[in-house]
Amino acid sequence: MMTRRKQRRQDGTTRDRQMHLRASDEDIRMMRRVSERMGMTVAHATVTLFRRAEGVQERDREERESPQVRELKAIRTQIWRIGHNINQIARNTNRDMNATQADEAAAVNAVRDCQKLLAQADEIIRRMHE
Repeated sequence: MMTRRKQRRQDGTTRDRQMHLRASDEDIRMMRRVSERMGMTVAHATVTLFRRAEGVQERDREERESPQVRELKAIRTQIWRIGHNINQIARNTNRDMNATQADEAAAVNAVRDCQKLLAQADEIIRRMHE
């Protein structure tokens, strides 16, 4: 009787657990093509690809929860509020067909605020790419 050799990873841990999955014929052919291109067995390629995916998911989670993303979300909220205020001024102006000096000043200030917020967002994004 032939005994199977226990497979070991490069770090020495034993790979002796088995997992069975259901797949279509086309999925199996695709998995074999991919693993062949990677120079690995289907099992090894599957584990490798899942480890990569786990790393990508973790990186995505860290990015979503980063201080920079929180800052950008806060800026987006402020810009949305400013846009809402400008829309209200425009609606009132269109309804009454006149705008007061205060309305015009508020609109100009809102646009300036947006410019400042967009500059802050640009700076945050620039720092993220350094």
